[in-house]
Amino acid sequence: MAGVSRPVESEAHRVRRKVAIGVRSTCSGLALASLIGCAGPPTLAPIARGEAVAITVVRSQQSDAPVRVRNEALGKDAATGAGSGALVGGLWGLGCGPFAVLCVPLGAAAGLVTGITAGAVVGVSGALADDKVEQVRDRLARQQQSRPLAAELQRAIDARAQRHWQLDASPMATAVTVELQAIELTSTRDERVRATVRVTVTARPATRVYEYLGPYGSLAVWLDEGNDFIETTLAGAGQQLAAQIVADLAPK
Repeated sequence: MAGVSRPVESEAHRVRRKVAIGVRSTCSGLALASLIGCAGPPTLAPIARGEAVAITVVRSQQSDAPVRVRNEALGKDAATGAGSGALVGGLWGLGCGPFAVLCVPLGAAAGLVTGITAGAVVGVSGALADDKVEQVRDRLARQQQSRPLAAELQRAIDARAQRHWQLDASPMATAVTVELQAIELTSTRDERVRATVRVTVTARPATRVYEYLGPYGSLAVWLDEGNDFIETTLAGAGQQLAAQIVADLAPK
């Protein structure tokens, strides 16, 4: 029986092949972890036209907590640090000779942690000062006392919903609950601020999360009592969230 001829793999080529396999394995694991958190949002079942519907907008307990002000620079710098850290760590792993198949993934992981830490330190330096955070929280709280977003959202949803259904508060009506989860703020290095509004909608009995990202405005604009930037931003949030919610629930 004739033997099978195949090329003899050199040691250098074998090491490079193992490194490539190790890198692909690491990336595949990271990709799988990312996909687990990226499942599509649940779909709300449409409600038949003319049906009796009871729509209620409520505030969650967490919405009564102090408004969170997130530093956008922290997230961006951490992401940048993670990428460069993983690259440097992976290059360090290539110096392990025949053990590179083990060192590259470990080096990349170590670089990832180191890069995130270093990037976060840079990001913290771009955060709003504590006194400015308190000022913008106070300004938003006072605005919400005069024009609560939950009430704005209820009016906006009702106005659109009555084009499709009979609004009815009786127990026999189809219940739709809209829960205002939070109003959060995001700041940038140059002291620009934007609002994020998050709500959950529960209907038959699926629940879906909706999020509105408002425009950026300078901190000075947010704190200025003489303009209506906050009012306009949150009114836009109410209108856009209402449009999306009703569109998802309306008969197709």
